Parts: sequence; structure tokens; C-alpha cells
Amino acid sequence: MDEYTAFSIGGIALTVLVQFVYTIWWAASLTQRVSHIERWIESNQRTAERLSSLEQRIDNACNGISRIEDIICQDW
Repeated sequence: MDEYTAFSIGGIALTVLVQFVYTIWWAASLTQRVSHIERWIESNQRTAERLSSLEQRIDNACNGISRIEDIICQDW
């Protein structure tokens, strides 16, 4: 094996090692982001439930107002 071939193999090995380290780092940062999003969802779960409840109450209030309007319009 001549010097040029050994240098090329060493360069390829170094490149593969750097890519491997970068892939590990990327996967770790991705896992950290997913964990952060999961914690945010858990902390805001109650807010989503309250919002759903408020939407239901508003729908019921609108239905009640519509019935009152219908009664008023019948009397006119």
C-alpha cells in the first residue's frame, strides 16, 4: 500500500467518524426537542380541556339565545 492510498483511507475513516458523531449529536438534540414538546403538551392539557368546556358552554348559550329570539319573534 503506497502513501497516497493510506492517506485516502485515513481521510475516509475520519470522515465516517465525523459523520457518525454528528448523527449521534443530531439524534440527541431531536430526542431533547421531542421531550420538550411532550412536557409542553402535558402542562397545557388542562387548558385544552377548559377550552373545550368553554366552547360547549358558548354553543349552549347560543342555542338558548336563538330559542329566546324565536319566542320573541312569535309574539310580535
